[in-house]
Amino acid sequence: MNVGDPKSGSDPLTNGQEDPKENPERRFVWRKGAESSYNLGSKPQLSALPTHPLPPAVMQLSEQAAPHEKYFTPIMALAKYPYKYCDQSSKQAIASAFFDEGKFWAREWDLYYLWDIEESRPLILVRESQVVDLLKEVNSHFKLSLKITDSQREEGLVSRFPDHPRCRPRYLGRSHTRDEYTSMTNQVPGIATRPTGEPAPPSLDAQLLEDFKSMIEEAWEVTKNKSKGSKEKKRVDRLKKQKVLVDQFKRAQRYLGLRPTVIDGGNATGPPPAIDVSLSVPFAFDHSVVFVCVDVEAYEKDHTKITEVGIATLDTRDLVELTPGKDGENWRSLIRARHFRISDYAHLVNSEYVSGCPGSFFFGQSEFVSLEDAREAVVSCFQSPFCAAPRDAHANHDNGHRDKRNLIFLGHDTLTDVKYLQNLGFDPLGLPNILEAQDSANIYRVWRREEQITKLGKILERFKIDHFGLHNAGNDAVYTVQSFLAVCVREASIRNSPEVQQVWNQQKESKIAFEQQELKKDIENQDQGWSTLEADGDGGDPVPITIKKPAAISPTRTNGTNGTSASVNVRGRGFKAPEPQVCGPLFDI
Repeated sequence: MNVGDPKSGSDPLTNGQEDPKENPERRFVWRKGAESSYNLGSKPQLSALPTHPLPPAVMQLSEQAAPHEKYFTPIMALAKYPYKYCDQSSKQAIASAFFDEGKFWAREWDLYYLWDIEESRPLILVRESQVVDLLKEVNSHFKLSLKITDSQREEGLVSRFPDHPRCRPRYLGRSHTRDEYTSMTNQVPGIATRPTGEPAPPSLDAQLLEDFKSMIEEAWEVTKNKSKGSKEKKRVDRLKKQKVLVDQFKRAQRYLGLRPTVIDGGNATGPPPAIDVSLSVPFAFDHSVVFVCVDVEAYEKDHTKITEVGIATLDTRDLVELTPGKDGENWRSLIRARHFRISDYAHLVNSEYVSGCPGSFFFGQSEFVSLEDAREAVVSCFQSPFCAAPRDAHANHDNGHRDKRNLIFLGHDTLTDVKYLQNLGFDPLGLPNILEAQDSANIYRVWRREEQITKLGKILERFKIDHFGLHNAGNDAVYTVQSFLAVCVREASIRNSPEVQQVWNQQKESKIAFEQQELKKDIENQDQGWSTLEADGDGGDPVPITIKKPAAISPTRTNGTNGTSASVNVRGRGFKAPEPQVCGPLFDI
């Protein structure tokens, strides 16, 4: 049976594996010397898994990472990815297909190292781009949409270390097997090792030193099987994170006049009452903000090539006398949008991992701009009249004055789009009139009380919002604002009702029942091996003692570029990278 064959009727998350009991007519033919799962010594070494092998390595041992390679992941944390970051329903299938039985280590990895301040142990890293490539293959195989989330970045799965010679990762080499990885990490060059001609690094100032130490600690923590601290600390940390998101949700509603501030009586006598969506909102639009939502599309095979930028804005001054309607549907027509296509890359259209549609912008006319002019085009949308043409009838609120309005940067999984804009040379979060960044994905998480981020398309489906042409940057920016409004208005219109409380109680009971069932399965699985004590048999014959001699480690190795050997200092600390424990589930915070 072909894996993923639609005719097979198999669930793609089970990787199409058959139950042997369902094929009793299977026949086996034994041949001498043939490869067999019953003759483990005959199994060939796993080959690298990527569809597109890495290009030849060009970096030398101990050379600093290239300036454009800024984001790195601890490889030991990545080795645990399915068990730490994937849903219960999919993690084992993903682990079996891409991680277990040496598959993870059979890939080609460009390894980097970074010594901590105490110079006690090196952190082994891989570039973010290689992490993205792995997730793309998983997504393609299982029809999923895994990506590096903002929360994973905050936890240290992906880090951008300070741009200082002491804090930048250095190249270790390319590995293809677990043995190669172990050998290379046992021979990491010392902290003072630098390529010929590279000057000694300047000293670190106090703030940079503290930032670097903190990032290193987070990176080490994320490699561990268990999150740091006791259960109580994890509980406290989780509550803090949830409160941050809940407060963000409340501020979002205040900006939209859906919730009062404390000064206006908010929480004076308990939670505010539900609003009537057929009337104008009962509270003031806090700070009189303009929401500026950005979505960026990059070429799937080279994320440095930005192909589209979509920007949608909503000025709360336009909403003052207008009733929101169900899920904010009356406010949607006041969203202004622009869609910029980067002419340098207009010929690049995504099709392998997502179905790109750059020519299908449904909220205006697409505009072609050069890569050189893209920054100026984007910046103009953060200024009055905010995505509207100067003669637009809706653009008269400033009375001819280009005043500095309060802005809220909005996105869906926001930090990703901020990073792309920074690559264009524009940092929106650095604008003096930006009050904060809001994330529609987190707003939805608060509303649904969910730990995982939900895709934009699914949110739109649940609110029955038409969403043709997803993955067009202009459309996605508009849809993000629409979904943001839908969540905020829906919650305000039904809050404090008995029906809502009943839904939350049912959801809580469902989670408890699921966790109890999973705990029962874990206990039964753990007990299964011990239960054979009561089975037939007397233990069999004595098992001879076998002593395996450790393999010798050579003080030289190939640098991975031209086959020559590079002499390295075998450190006396006996450092050995911890083994990845990917044989069982881990618990997320």
